[in-house]
Amino acid sequence: MQNQPPWSGDAPQQPNQVVIGGVQPQTISGQPTNQQVIYVQAPAFKPSPNYRHISYLVIGIGIGLTLTIGMMAELSGSGSYFVSKLINTMCCGSLGIACIVDAMYYNDKSNWEQQTGADTTGTTIGMIVDIIFAIICLGIALLFLIV
Repeated sequence: MQNQPPWSGDAPQQPNQVVIGGVQPQTISGQPTNQQVIYVQAPAFKPSPNYRHISYLVIGIGIGLTLTIGMMAELSGSGSYFVSKLINTMCCGSLGIACIVDAMYYNDKSNWEQQTGADTTGTTIGMIVDIIFAIICLGIALLFLIV
């Protein structure tokens, strides 16, 4: 009794014979299936103009100028109503501008996440919160100037 069909040209194998190392790679539509899969971690997000650092700088300059002008006005004895309005406007305005710059950072990060196939919901929520907070801060700064 033979283990192979009669039309094959190979010699028949014995039933108690074991073949070692005779595994052939199988191909499905031209692709070998016995290849190793290597997962590569996506590179970290490092934008060239880092808008987040710029937003920190804007907040620092705004608060620094606010404190400096406020102390100078008090020390010189000219702590007028106009100076206090200017100080409040600068403080709220710098926060609003910093939020806009931070939203620009989130926009770049969202674009990068879309290119790498990552989830963008957290970045989009952060961008929306930044824009809403910027509108509120700039509105308050404008009210300090008007009123």
